[in-house]
Amino acid sequence: MLSSEQLKQIRQQLLSQINQIPENQRESLRNQIQNLNDSDFEKFLIKNKMIREEELGEGGEEKEQKCVFCSILEGKIPSHKLDENKTSLAILEITPLSKGHSLVISKKHEKLPSSAFSLANKIGKRIKSKLKPEEVKIESDILLGHNVIQVIPVFKNEKLEKKKASEEELILLKDKLKSKPKIKKQKKQEINEIKFEQAPRRFP
Repeated sequence: MLSSEQLKQIRQQLLSQINQIPENQRESLRNQIQNLNDSDFEKFLIKNKMIREEELGEGGEEKEQKCVFCSILEGKIPSHKLDENKTSLAILEITPLSKGHSLVISKKHEKLPSSAFSLANKIGKRIKSKLKPEEVKIESDILLGHNVIQVIPVFKNEKLEKKKASEEELILLKDKLKSKPKIKKQKKQEINEIKFEQAPRRFP
């Protein structure tokens, strides 16, 4: 079966997305997710096609290559996406150390390409500009066996302390920090006719 830490991460991700479903279903689903034990929660994930039974090894042990972050990359677990490039995805951390704490996830489980650091620096500059922290720490890390880069804003007189962010906070931060779609500049219309002032004709 999945590890307790992995199930905890998946549970937190799902709970953070509850507000996106119809209101009459929210409370029931929230209670169901919170009250299921690990074994039943894993069955719930399989039933809802968030993980596949064939991704588990003999005896229900998870294959080494599968993890929460791989599931996020595959779209099986929802996330608050800020930006991405060919090799990496930037998302908001749902249990942040500080406001704007973000993760850059390598799209390859065991590899952290240089372009992931480029994306992390891009997110760091955006955080610095929008949230005005004293500094932004950028640190490579391995979480649940997956290569990530942590982008951590440090604010004056505020301790770095993990705490659950509300869905409302995450949505507001995402709107502030996500990449804006580039608006293509309209091509200048070609001038079909150019009028020249005719020089006065000279007569001999």
